[in-house]
Amino acid sequence: MSESQCSPKERAEQFVAALRRLRNDRGKLAALRRGLSPATVMDAWPVVAASGGDIGQRVFVVTGALFASHPEESNARNFGETCRRIGQADGKEVPESFERRFRRLLSCTEAEDVLEQLRSWIRLAAGKGVGVNYESLLFDLLLWNKYTDDIRVKWAKSFWHTGETTEPQPIAVTP
Repeated sequence: MSESQCSPKERAEQFVAALRRLRNDRGKLAALRRGLSPATVMDAWPVVAASGGDIGQRVFVVTGALFASHPEESNARNFGETCRRIGQADGKEVPESFERRFRRLLSCTEAEDVLEQLRSWIRLAAGKGVGVNYESLLFDLLLWNKYTDDIRVKWAKSFWHTGETTEPQPIAVTP
């Protein structure tokens, strides 16, 4: 199936699967991380393109860079659940500062605005040992500009969900 015929879900699955195969290639991961800086973004383009991403869509470059920065994955349903896990990583309720930060994320009207905030969220996830479901994140980012409100509601429901005490489970990765 050609790239243009793939659904956003399939594109996200294929791209993240390609990123997983790069997990042990320090040089390519370093090149991907350069995708977060406007001055060095072109260093990430060959790796993104070789991984099946569209370098014309910034969501692929940023997702690749974030994966390279923190390749730990989880089975979180969506990024709202990941944000909740980050906030509850210390075993307490989500602090008000995290709720404010999450509301700021939800207020984004364009995918570009979301991309600007993701770097700090991924840094927090790495610092607290919380994995990210990159397939789900990329899928939502690909659809953000068309289904903004639906994705916001989905993330919000997962963030403010209560009563779930299960530990995040890593995704089984095959080389």
